[in-house]
Amino acid sequence: MLTKSDYLRYLECPIHLWLHRHRLHEVGHHIDPNLQWIFDQGNMVEAHARSLFPDAVMVKGHTEKSEAQTKAFIEDGETEIFQATATADGLLAMADILQLDPETKEWNLYEVKSTTELEDTHLHDVCFQMIVFKRAGYTMGKLHLIHINPDYVRQGEIDARTFLITEDITEQVYALEAEVLAQIAAAKQVEDSAEMPSCDGCTCVPKDCPCHQYCYPDLPDYSVFNLYKVKGTKARELYRSGIRNLLDLPLDYKATTAQACQLQVARSGEPIIDAEKIHAELGGISYPIMFLDYETFFPAIPLFNGYKPYQQMVFQFSVHVLSEDGDLKHYECLVQTMENPVTEILRCLSKCCPDSGSVIVWNKSFEKGRNDEMAMLLPEYAPMLQSINGRTYDLMDIFRKLYYVHPDFRGSCSIKKVLPVLVPELSHKDLVIQEGGTASLTWYRALTDGRNEEERLKTFEHMLAYCKLDTFAMVEIFRFLHKV
Repeated sequence: MLTKSDYLRYLECPIHLWLHRHRLHEVGHHIDPNLQWIFDQGNMVEAHARSLFPDAVMVKGHTEKSEAQTKAFIEDGETEIFQATATADGLLAMADILQLDPETKEWNLYEVKSTTELEDTHLHDVCFQMIVFKRAGYTMGKLHLIHINPDYVRQGEIDARTFLITEDITEQVYALEAEVLAQIAAAKQVEDSAEMPSCDGCTCVPKDCPCHQYCYPDLPDYSVFNLYKVKGTKARELYRSGIRNLLDLPLDYKATTAQACQLQVARSGEPIIDAEKIHAELGGISYPIMFLDYETFFPAIPLFNGYKPYQQMVFQFSVHVLSEDGDLKHYECLVQTMENPVTEILRCLSKCCPDSGSVIVWNKSFEKGRNDEMAMLLPEYAPMLQSINGRTYDLMDIFRKLYYVHPDFRGSCSIKKVLPVLVPELSHKDLVIQEGGTASLTWYRALTDGRNEEERLKTFEHMLAYCKLDTFAMVEIFRFLHKV
């Protein structure tokens, strides 16, 4: 059976589908926590969508059993069915919601997504389902996508009628039918073939590809995909033309200024250091200096009043305050209960934030954006947050402006690339939690997955260590640059 998931794998790359069918052990069964969280959120959003159909019945089971149960429900006169299943011509589809129109006697189909807008993949998704149900003998009516309303602001209990938007995508889906039919036929050929297909159209980049060893064989460690801000389509074009190693790019390659600097240091092995411009940048910084870093959680379904879907919610900060005489103090806050964290965060921040001096961050649009949002949530702290934003300097600018470019940065301005080069005795690799995405989900899981108090406190220790290193890293990079 070719399922919808199989079809979408084929659209990614024929090799993805073939390996899933013939060598599943090589693709692997492991789902990392971040991907699992995407699935979990999708299920949560779907649960809210089901509340829009209070009279619907739920199909349980898989394949033949679920199809038989769907037919039994229809024979019993049910008109709204969750996970309605149909098979035909070696294809299988399960609809999130199937609803009979009492006037036209046509079946309307609803697909639920946890995104905030319609995407091209959704059209292929629904078109596949529509084709299978039609072939199974259903008279299909309207086709819909139910997705999150990006303008929704939570006030009280989640109301699915305002949290979700239902779009009629019937015309767009039917316009794709001929194309999808052709792709289904091609996918079935790949599925049935004993030989692995060629990979001429993989839509993934190597770091996201589940089978990069087949889609990108012989890819060097430092490849054209590492070129600064290169588009995936351009990198794939270079790869397929035979240019794979970054150093194999021709000297007349039309590179951006940042890419040209990356290539220069990669070829020479020598860094670019503009000490005069670095000191000019640092000369505008005044003491005391507050080094600030936030950790955030951004769920599809807002947890608390005042938040939008996917809005970044600050639950932790680390602050290092450096005096002109070299004295360094550290402050931190991690909200350890499942309640709106903004009050505790701002209360603690107000106690350690100097009234004057510069505020140094890494990627200022993030911290400044969170400050603007928190000022709206708690206006009494708006003067402090506006003051912080007015005094903020982005330490990453020195690297983004190409005043310091090192071969080992590999075209990146990330603090996790810069820190081990400039301050090799410090590294995120020594920590249990090593990046922000893990920290974000770890916080939520620690408060909701039922772990005991000892385990939870140990998790919080790891989170505090991670955030503390981010601000201490900025302190040490700042000190290093002063010596350039």
